[in-house]
Amino acid sequence: MENRDGFIPKEDEEFERELRNQEREEERLNEQLEAERREAEEKQRAEYEKTLQERKIELVKLKQGVIESSDVIKEVHEEPQKLSLGQKISGAWYRSKWLIIFVVFMVAAIGYITYDMLTAEKPDITVLAVSGDSALYYRTVELEEFLESYCDDLNGDGEVNVMIYNISLDYQSDPTMATSSQAQLMSQLQSGENVLIISDRPTDFILTDLRERYPGDERITELGLLLNCRLTRDALKWEAMPEELYLGVREPAKLLSSSEEAMKEKVDEAMPMFERIKEAVEGSEK
Repeated sequence: MENRDGFIPKEDEEFERELRNQEREEERLNEQLEAERREAEEKQRAEYEKTLQERKIELVKLKQGVIESSDVIKEVHEEPQKLSLGQKISGAWYRSKWLIIFVVFMVAAIGYITYDMLTAEKPDITVLAVSGDSALYYRTVELEEFLESYCDDLNGDGEVNVMIYNISLDYQSDPTMATSSQAQLMSQLQSGENVLIISDRPTDFILTDLRERYPGDERITELGLLLNCRLTRDALKWEAMPEELYLGVREPAKLLSSSEEAMKEKVDEAMPMFERIKEAVEGSEK
């Protein structure tokens, strides 16, 4: 593979150059508009001061009887000059531009979030991948494809889509991600949407002990189904797969965002996929 480290592609340099030129041109135009605005204000102020001075002179002449009437004084009682739409917009922008920018940003953000929620593809099942290193994370795509081959079209959209939600328990190697990982963990602990877990270690999630359901099955532990076999090693391209890697089922419970009944329904939806994987794993070793 060609080593492209150490320099920026020519296309990127040209793009960045054009971007800088555009930024400089925008700054120049903004400075020009600001200068024109200040010039217009100065001109308007000068005209106003001139009008005031003329009024003072005319008033003095009226009081002294030098003149009987004054066109300048009459102008004071005329209706104020009406501003054009462009002048009103320009004035509003100058006085409240930061408020306008903030409102526009919030409207755009809310619109994007709403659109994303309405158009986002809803997976049939979401599986939590809880690991203390990156080995499981790097196999997210392979793991999704493997699970999808045993999953039903639960949402009825004509496609099977399994989403892997990765949660890292390795807080030491990357301290900057510790807060984010802990927040993800706490959030999922109180969510009843994700009822299947793949991990190679005990977690804070309360899992169903399936040994009563499958008595005497050597591949079933208190945590779940042991996954290490030729089938999964080939599917995940993971010859060094930990022996402890398991597929577990969360114990239904009343959570902050879910009732126990709703979580049990999720478990019932996921169990057929669990059963198929169990049969495939145990059959691959015969």
